[in-house]
Amino acid sequence: MKPTLTLLTALLLAPLAALHAVDAPAKPNIVFILIDDLPYAGMSLTGNSALETPNMDRLAKEGMFFTRAYSEMLCGPSRATLITGQSAARHGRTDNVPGSHPYARMQEPLLPLKPDVNTSLHFDLIQTTRLPDPVQPGTYTIVRALKAGGYRTALSGKWHLPGMYLAPAKARELGFDFCSRTATGGKPYKDTENFTDEAIRFLRENLDQNFFLYLPYHAVHAPHVVPPADKARWKEKLKGKDPGIDPDMLASLEFVDRSVGRVLDALAELGLADNTLVVLTGDNGGEGRVAYCAGNKPFRRGKGTLNEGGVRVPLSIRWPKGIAPGKRCDVPVHFADFFPTFCDLAGVKADPSHKLDGVSLKPLFSGAALPERSIFLHYPHYLSYYGATPMRAVIQSRYKLVWNPYDHIVIEGDRPAERALRYVAEPRIELFDLQADPSERQNLAERLPEKVAELRQLFEAWMKETGAKDVTPNPAYDAKNPLFNAREDYLNKQSEKKK
Repeated sequence: MKPTLTLLTALLLAPLAALHAVDAPAKPNIVFILIDDLPYAGMSLTGNSALETPNMDRLAKEGMFFTRAYSEMLCGPSRATLITGQSAARHGRTDNVPGSHPYARMQEPLLPLKPDVNTSLHFDLIQTTRLPDPVQPGTYTIVRALKAGGYRTALSGKWHLPGMYLAPAKARELGFDFCSRTATGGKPYKDTENFTDEAIRFLRENLDQNFFLYLPYHAVHAPHVVPPADKARWKEKLKGKDPGIDPDMLASLEFVDRSVGRVLDALAELGLADNTLVVLTGDNGGEGRVAYCAGNKPFRRGKGTLNEGGVRVPLSIRWPKGIAPGKRCDVPVHFADFFPTFCDLAGVKADPSHKLDGVSLKPLFSGAALPERSIFLHYPHYLSYYGATPMRAVIQSRYKLVWNPYDHIVIEGDRPAERALRYVAEPRIELFDLQADPSERQNLAERLPEKVAELRQLFEAWMKETGAKDVTPNPAYDAKNPLFNAREDYLNKQSEKKK
């Protein structure tokens, strides 16, 4: 090619190259909104007929809604998975505050009490030291990864790893540039308002730099401390109706939805909305201590179990520059996927020495596929309040194995008044076809033994790879009193002292 023709070709192609560069989205800001104990059907979009949630619905309609997003079964493990990018089995925070079950069939994998622990402290403060604390000042986390990639980092809300809230000094040790002021701890409405105010203040102060804002509300976790005016309004609104969701929960959801709207409005006002990735999800299912509860419909059970009502959470991701509106994704995804997704979008190469258990969801944003994989969930504890014994779950495409290897609890009845717990000192294996039976009503284990065997083998291999801790036989097992919980006994005694 002659030099003059080469130059002419380059000049003609330059505008096209520049146009392509303009169209390619820059690395986005990231706002992660986490709603504590959000029921799957808490949003009007997902089935709440008693309450409109226009702001939470708006995120799904303006972005991508994931119908099969999975968390861990309790809030502390989910938060640790989000921050570390590792499954609970790997990072080790497999419970919130483990109980003490001296007569249970199996012993839980708890750390021994440290010699310097003050045994006069509240039972919960003692027990929380008996699980690993996976997020320390030297831990490699999504916060540190994004910070190294030039992002300003902020926390405004509930931490719970294991302390409920972080003081600014401690937050800085963990890589946060900004931390909200200490919460009241007993006024969820006021805390939600304060967390939102602080989040918006951070946005206003960081317009000229990429940022990662983690906004984990304490609401809508019970107890719902609702102002008298809202309580009276909802009582009047529901007169003669029973939506199956507590009126105070509805009031709390309504307030959180307005708070989400304030954040979205601030992003729009500040000109940040187009290139800000906004994630909204829950840390586990809503309360559901019955077989099938309205809050998590159509799914079975709720928080504290590995059934769909406990671990399938609503997930919306909006990013106008990278996701077309009104998209729906039915691919199973997990909390461990957020870490690699954020690194991918931010152009950050994660530390290869830090094992990640998830994959980047970025291909799904444009309609591409992810490699086929299974999702594993592990809970090596007893939690009789929710009807849980040590359990495992594997989700592979349409199939899900729920496996109690040692003993199990049967919950009978669909309404609280009918609730009955029945302990069975035998294993239980359930296999469900989630495509045909998302409510997990039909156990296919006897009809499909080969699929059961396949999923069990996959889980056992995964346990070895992650170094997951399991329960061991308890020499003090008492078949007459297997679910005695020393934590509940302690709390009952404390309550009696206050009377």
